[in-house]
Amino acid sequence: MSGAGLFGRALARGRRWLALGSNLALLAIMLGVSVDTTLRYFANRPIAGMLEGVELLLVFAVFAGLAQTQAEGGNIAIEVLTERLHGRALACVRAFTALVAFALFATMTWATGAYAWRSWRMGEYSAGLIAFPIYPSRCIVAIGCFVLCLQLLHTLLTALRGLFGVRAEDA
Repeated sequence: MSGAGLFGRALARGRRWLALGSNLALLAIMLGVSVDTTLRYFANRPIAGMLEGVELLLVFAVFAGLAQTQAEGGNIAIEVLTERLHGRALACVRAFTALVAFALFATMTWATGAYAWRSWRMGEYSAGLIAFPIYPSRCIVAIGCFVLCLQLLHTLLTALRGLFGVRAEDA
């Protein structure tokens, strides 16, 4: 059992759990907005705090699914340039883009992590009809960026193996 295989399996499990949470957040948003809209127009009784709740859940829905989207190749790619590449040229482009994205999201992880920690320590709440805690959403942004960094590192290592001709069995 190689370290890369164990890392890849653990990463895939974490990604799937976060993606499940992301999907559940989207389901909660959809149901909440539907019920709120129905009550607003048919009973003139909107749900208090729905806007604030949806805003916080939307953060979870987006950031918790980043790593899974990256792993599935669901992010925007300029295939006009990469569809003609094969072998080492494609591995070189993938390694470069993974490295640049890793640097960007590592910086975002550090910055959002510090912000989330500060928010958690002061017990930050939203200013609205209902005071929702903000720090869980801030933490999810940092966690989502961190897991995306792990996925980008995995993508980078895979691309480097392809670039230098190392097969998965040899690693």
